[in-house]
Amino acid sequence: MKIPFFRTTITGDELKYTEQVLGNGDAFANSGFVAKCEQFMVHRHGVEKFFLTKSCTHSLELAAIILDIKPGDEIILPSYAFVSCANAFALRGATCVFVDIHPGSMIVDETKIESAITKKTKAILTLNYASVGCNYAVIKDIAKRHNLYIVEDNAHGIGAQHEGAFLGTFGDISTFSFDHMKNVSCGQGGGISINNPALLEKFYVHYEFGTNRRSFMAGSGDSYEWKNIGSNYPISELNASMLFAQLEKMEAINSRFMQLWNSYYAQLKQLDEKKLITLPAPPQTANNNGHCFFIKVKDDEKKKKLVNYLLENDIQARFHYTPLHSSKFGADNGRFNGEDKYTSAEAHRLLRLPIYFDMKDADLNFVVEVVNRFYSNR
Repeated sequence: MKIPFFRTTITGDELKYTEQVLGNGDAFANSGFVAKCEQFMVHRHGVEKFFLTKSCTHSLELAAIILDIKPGDEIILPSYAFVSCANAFALRGATCVFVDIHPGSMIVDETKIESAITKKTKAILTLNYASVGCNYAVIKDIAKRHNLYIVEDNAHGIGAQHEGAFLGTFGDISTFSFDHMKNVSCGQGGGISINNPALLEKFYVHYEFGTNRRSFMAGSGDSYEWKNIGSNYPISELNASMLFAQLEKMEAINSRFMQLWNSYYAQLKQLDEKKLITLPAPPQTANNNGHCFFIKVKDDEKKKKLVNYLLENDIQARFHYTPLHSSKFGADNGRFNGEDKYTSAEAHRLLRLPIYFDMKDADLNFVVEVVNRFYSNR
């Protein structure tokens, strides 16, 4: 493709830091980069306790274990979400209770949550889609009144804010992604923030293979032993070294993404005003990071035609999530509560346009030109 959908962010310092790790003679030895990344997130991102994982999927699965999710429990979440959000809880035998979204932002409609709560409900999962924060004032109030946990999937939201606070600080547990298609990346990686101190000791056991390793190494245990279920969640120093190079430049990276996002919005506004497309409509409280720019077209058929037209011009655009409840597995392992007024309809209309850190202004202008040409010819 002349203009691919996405290119992994590279800042220029990744090689310098990875060479430091490789120079130790053991790429998996402690070179300090894991600690640097975790300290960065605590001091610069405002999270309580932060730990790197191998992926956001691992973080979500770890969250389900920490919350002791069991068969028969229920989790409320938007159906418009990545499959890992549901899988993490389905793996533990829970039922996924899906609710509708706000059409302008594609984030969960907080007014639909309370009616989905039953005696079996254990937690609410939120997804900060396209780095736009949910209405956490309302959601946290609901969670408090019903004694529920909040798991915040912040895979898209590194560096983004909601009402003056960083995303990733609103859940009892919040998760992050640093895979190759995120603003800040280490190829494959994730993170988990424990913002509820009452969950921290449980986290340590599950994070450390289900053992008392942390307390034993601190000298407070007589033996190193298996205490509960767990797994190998921590990331390698090699991945962390690449990640730290990008965290140091997080503000510059997000600033460039937002320049591109704003340019798309300004140049496509005329099509929106003519009601040929619909532009994103995040709430005024959102301060996103530009991770994802989408438009809405008339219907699925129009979307396919536009995708093909873009491909004819060497431009790659992509759909996004298929609503989870619409699959057979989703129906077998969950249910949609209330009316699916927007989730399915808006998902069929949504198309993501190319956006990446080193995208040239001229390339973005060409994408806009081709989209305009598509609508002027039809």
